[in-house]
Amino acid sequence: MPKPLPPSTVAALSPPASKNFPYTFFEHAEAHPFDANEDRLSLRNAWWLIDAAFLSYSSTSDVQRTFAGVSADVRPFSGRLSTQCYVAETPAWIVLAFRGTQVDQFWASVVDWSVDARFVPAPDGHGNWVHAGFRDAVAEVWSDVAQHLRQLQAARARPLWITGHSLGAALATLAANLCADEPGQFGLKGLYTFGSPRVGDAAFGRRIGRPVWRFKNNSDLVTNVPLGLVFKHVGTTEFIDGGGHWHEGLDAAGEGILEATGPQLAPGDAHNLSALLAGASSSAPLPGFLADHAPVNYAIRIWNCYEASRGAHVLTT
Repeated sequence: MPKPLPPSTVAALSPPASKNFPYTFFEHAEAHPFDANEDRLSLRNAWWLIDAAFLSYSSTSDVQRTFAGVSADVRPFSGRLSTQCYVAETPAWIVLAFRGTQVDQFWASVVDWSVDARFVPAPDGHGNWVHAGFRDAVAEVWSDVAQHLRQLQAARARPLWITGHSLGAALATLAANLCADEPGQFGLKGLYTFGSPRVGDAAFGRRIGRPVWRFKNNSDLVTNVPLGLVFKHVGTTEFIDGGGHWHEGLDAAGEGILEATGPQLAPGDAHNLSALLAGASSSAPLPGFLADHAPVNYAIRIWNCYEASRGAHVLTT
């Protein structure tokens, strides 16, 4: 049965889930287990990984307690400033999940960094161009994460999957690129991102060398920044429209339609909106281009698409 979406209010759509809107992570996981060896697009795996990305906004104790319910161990990592991620592992798989923007004043922060993300690209050390802020953020934790992944894979080789939502999606994409520095790429099997901004140039994306599936929920504002002159999206676009229908693997025409019609905010309008959101009540409504970015809406809609796909209700382009 499809799950209902929460109301489009500041409180209901702000992470973490336990704070404002009841959501059960990895619900029915026993009947729908994660398939770590599946190298084709899997909506079941997409649901697992959006739940992992959504869960990253929760406290470390909540993350550990939730993964204990699916027999996984968790190690958290925190950067010097604000970067946070965790590595979850079972004998069958490893998942690296990056948290998005700060939880306090979540929506004001999303609007602010969506505008501030329009910076000049910077070199990434491999001859490619990336967003400097994203590069610096992942560097806060990468040395420690990489060492931990080395130890885990030396003890028992398993498929590695990387995921993230929003800013976390950008950091996850950078982490997948950095895996190419390691022999065997830490066992990287693939990358699922949700509500991702653009991160680097086309050569940066090709360097990942593993499947990348990028989910976009309808009119999500964040997927339109930074501007696409140098920065390019990575991987295959999996689009969920306003009716909740999944459009599998958009072709060039479909991509062009989304690029041409995606919402954009002028800096002045964005900063005014950010100030309004910072002072808004918990019951204040969110515009669609922000509501569509909410991690809970990604999680529920992807579960609903997974359920529908089992009945072959899929729109292909």
